[in-house]
This record gives sequence, structure tokens and C-alpha cells, in this order.
Amino acid sequence: MKPSRPHEHMHRRDFLQRGVMFGLTLCMGAGGCAKKPLRQEIHQLEGALTVDERPAGPETIIRPGQTVATSGQGRVTVVMGEDAFLIGPNTRVSFQPADARRPMSSTGFTLHSGRILSVFGPGPKNLKVPTATIGIRGTGIFLQAEPERDYLCLCYGRIDIRMHANPEEVIPLESRHHASRHLSGSSAPVKAPMLNHTDEELYLLESLVNRRPDLDETATGY
Repeated sequence: MKPSRPHEHMHRRDFLQRGVMFGLTLCMGAGGCAKKPLRQEIHQLEGALTVDERPAGPETIIRPGQTVATSGQGRVTVVMGEDAFLIGPNTRVSFQPADARRPMSSTGFTLHSGRILSVFGPGPKNLKVPTATIGIRGTGIFLQAEPERDYLCLCYGRIDIRMHANPEEVIPLESRHHASRHLSGSSAPVKAPMLNHTDEELYLLESLVNRRPDLDETATGY
């Protein structure tokens, strides 16, 4: 798996800086997050975007059950009820339908290619990458699907990993500050460095859904 190239890192940083002050101002003061109504919206968009293979723009509403794809220079921040997502370039992700209890939020997604940083409200979710299925309940997670292997970083919270090569085995993982793993073929998850996402991005996403991330920044991950 290749890390971000220098120009890509600068591009992502500029995208983040244009949206982050709003979120951090709301959520990092003594009063905590300012309450906003739950909604479905694109908070920030850069580059080309399609939803269900149709061109989309900043006013598009992305709903559970739809498939989102970004271009090589595309990035989009999406709010979907109690959940928020930062979808990176060259990414294709299919959101699962909602359930009756949380009609604005997806029950999970399949990441076909690319990368996505996600923060979730309460309730179970199932996330799929080519090599594994991840079960979660309200947490922050970064996923990246690449041709040679997949990558996850449990930023905070708890998950259960089921490798598709051995679906009967449940591999639990817990973290307070970034536990990263490479996922491939028939092998078990392998410890990996943190790639392609930041704490600042997590603060931004959580602020968009009236929360703060449950990060212990003194922890080193594992």
C-alpha cells in the first residue's frame, strides 16, 4: 500500500483547512458542540462526484442505499443523520439502506475502492472491504481498499473483524487512539502505521453531528 504522495497530502490539507475551522470552533470550546439538527447534506465538495452514476454537486442529498464515487482529485464530506464521512479521491462506496429506527443513517457500507474516514452514532453497522467485514457500534474508523491489500485504522472504539477467507473467526479490536492493521487474503490482520487521515479530520467530522471524538491523545495506538 502506498502512502499519500507529497502533493496529494498538501491537496488534502488545503481541503481540510477550508472546512475545519467551522467544525473546530463549534466543538473544541468549553461549551462543547453547538447543537444542529440531524440532516443529510454535503458539507464540502471538491472535484467531480457521482451518485448512483449520475453527476452530483454541492446541493445533492446523499441518502442511504446510494453509491458514491469521486474522481482522481475529488473529495467530499457527507453528513448522513448521526454519521459523517470524509470520502477521498478515486473512491467508490455503496451505502446500505437505513432501518426504521434511524431513517437518515445508513446501516453500513461497502468500500469498493479508495478511502473513507467515518464517524458513527449509536447502533450496529457492517462495513465491507474486499478482504473483510467489520462490525461496529458507534466509533471512528478509517478504511482504505487497494488492489494488493486493504487497510483499516480503528481511531477509537471497538470493532469485530471477520476476514472473508475465514469468516467463522471473529477478531476483536479496541482502541482509544489509532490501532491500524493491514488486511490481506488468507492471513490475519497485521499491525501497520497510521496512514492518510488525521485527528483534526476526526474532530471536524464529529462536530458536524454534534459530538466530539472519544480520542485519548496520550495513547500511542497498538
